[in-house]
Parts: sequence; C-alpha cells; structure tokens
Amino acid sequence: MRRFPGHLVFLVLVAIVTLPAFLWAQGQAQKGQAQRTLDIYFIDTEGGQATLFVTPSGESMLVDTGFAGNQGMPDATATNSSGAPITRDADRISAVFKQAGVTVLDWMVISHYHGDHVGNAAELANRIPVRHFVDHGPYSVELQPNRSAAFLAYMAVRDKGRAIVAKPGDKIPVAGLDVQVVSAAGELIKVPMQVAPGQAAPGAGLPNPLCRDAKLKEQDPTPENFESVGIVVRYGGFRLLDLGDLTWNQEHALACPNNLLGTFDAFHTTRHGDPHSGAPQLMHAIRARVAVMNNGERKGGDPAYWQTVHEAPGLVDFWQLHRSATGGADHNSPEQFLANLSEIDHGHNLKMSVRADGSFSMNNERNGFMREYPARTKSAVSSSRQ
Repeated sequence: MRRFPGHLVFLVLVAIVTLPAFLWAQGQAQKGQAQRTLDIYFIDTEGGQATLFVTPSGESMLVDTGFAGNQGMPDATATNSSGAPITRDADRISAVFKQAGVTVLDWMVISHYHGDHVGNAAELANRIPVRHFVDHGPYSVELQPNRSAAFLAYMAVRDKGRAIVAKPGDKIPVAGLDVQVVSAAGELIKVPMQVAPGQAAPGAGLPNPLCRDAKLKEQDPTPENFESVGIVVRYGGFRLLDLGDLTWNQEHALACPNNLLGTFDAFHTTRHGDPHSGAPQLMHAIRARVAVMNNGERKGGDPAYWQTVHEAPGLVDFWQLHRSATGGADHNSPEQFLANLSEIDHGHNLKMSVRADGSFSMNNERNGFMREYPARTKSAVSSSRQ
C-alpha cells in the first residue's frame, strides 16, 4: 500500500478541520456586510420627540430628547431597579442607546427649546459623552418661568461639546449620511434642494398646483416652534424629512409656489400632528411612502391632520407612536401600525432599517410586526420629477 508523507497527511487534516470554520466566518462577514443598514429609532416620549439615527459605520445622531423628569408617571417618586429616580424619557432613550450599541453620541440635534424636545439634553449629556450639539442658536423667544427650565439646563451643558448653530442650506457632517438643514431660527431655504452639485433632488423645484387654492393660517401662538431646525436626511436612494414643530405657514413657504424640498420615502410629521401644522400643499407634494407620527395618546394626532396625511398621494402606510384618543376608529391607523395602544401601554418604539438602494423596513417593537418597502423604481423616481 502506498504511504503519503506525514506532512501531507497533516496538512490535509488541518484543511478538513479549519475549512468549515473559515467558510462559516466568511459567510458571517458577508452576511454582516449585506445587513449593514442605517437604523432609525422613533422613541416613545409620549408626544415629545426623540429620534436616533445610527449609520452603518456606527456614527450616531439624536434629534431631540423628549420630556424631562418622569412627567405623566403616576408616582412622582418612583425609582428604578438601582434605586435611582426614574427619568422616564431619558431612561427610554438610554435603553435604545444600549440596544443600538451607542456609547458616545456624535451628534445631538435640538430642533427647538420646548420642554418636549430639549427636556433631557442635559440629563443625557451627563450620562454619555456628546461630541457635537446642533441648534438654532443660544437664545429662546420664550423665557417665561414655566417654559425656560429645559432651555437653561441645556445651555449649561451645550459648551461641553462643540456647539454648532444651524442655518438653512448647511450640512450636518454625519459620516455616511447627507443631512441638510432646511429651516432654522425662523429662516427657510430659498432654492430647490440638490442631491449633488447641479442635480436637483427628486421633485425639487417643480411648480406645485396645490398652491393655487392653498390657505394660510394665523401664526402659531407658541413662537419657539417657528424657530425649529428642520432637516432632510439622505442615505443612498432614501430620503427622510423631519421639520420639528415647524408651522403651517412655513410649510407653505417650502412648498409654494414651487416645491423646494422634493419627494421623500419617509416623513416625520410636524408638531406631533397638531392642526397648527399639516399644510396639505406640503403634505401632498412630498409624496412620502411612509409617515411616522410622534404623537401621544392625548397630545397631537388631530383628526384633520391625520386625514391630510392619510389622503396624501403615494402614501403606503401611516405609523404612529400612539393610538390617538381623539382620532377614534376613523382617524387612527390599523393596530399593527401603532407602537403603543393606551395610557397603560407605554415605551415601545418603531425602528426603521434603511439600505443604500433606498429599500427599507419598519418594525413595531410592541408586537414584532414588520413591513418591507422596496426601493423606488427608476420610473417612479422619474415621475416625481415631472
């Protein structure tokens, strides 16, 4: 019988043992590359706002921070398992940080200084390093004693990181994303948006026929909303619009006589679905496939606003952080699209995972319901430019 040299036998045995492990590791690496997404967490702050963006490279951006303290909880002296006082929204945001693997926050964007948006900026900055703060400037037009606490607390931590004052047309340099500022300090962009020099965003700059019969409203009685930092986030073929608490007349100015913003895959509803916002001439012109409403059970979710978004051309699904008590059976989305159903059912988030081709998924943490949205076809993108 022919004998093989010992070293060859050894090499063959090593190959037999290590090849499966190598193939498994290679498969896992390829799987990891295929699954890298922009993850967006819409966090329940009971009608405030806190939206976390985590890029495929791990860079993070938090837009707003919810209410301070434990507002709305039945026991104002409640403590967590460690015996520390509960800070409702800060704890929820911190839990999502942990889930997303965020140990340093690269960007904290504060749309404006109302307590439901800036409420936990100081608390979170004390829990986790924050590299950059972005806001409309170190001032507030509302400094009444009952409205200034969150603003003053934020000012105390703002200089711990690098503070940047946003202006319309600026870019927030989040690695891997194109984040453009479209409103800030009462000012708006004046020219159609571009995705590259000389290349208009889909639908941007086109005449808007809805402006012909559009109506304006009296100015919002809470002027800080007028100062909101509004942003457009683009990742590959995907675009998301978040205008904070911008008002009806400002929405009109962004859409009329020409649509300066273009069309979108996702729209984060303005002012929690309050009737001081929600101008149809904007809502319908942006042709968002998915809308996400950051309402509470008894805050926002106005039936008229809901109906405007629900009827918008191109809308596929309308997701809500809460079932709206005022919406009733006719002005709420089906149960699977609601992250929280009642005042007892709290704290569940919605997660969007976006791929570079523009396709994305939405997942309801409460019930595990997930919906996939394919990338827009070339014909669909072309039609939005007509």
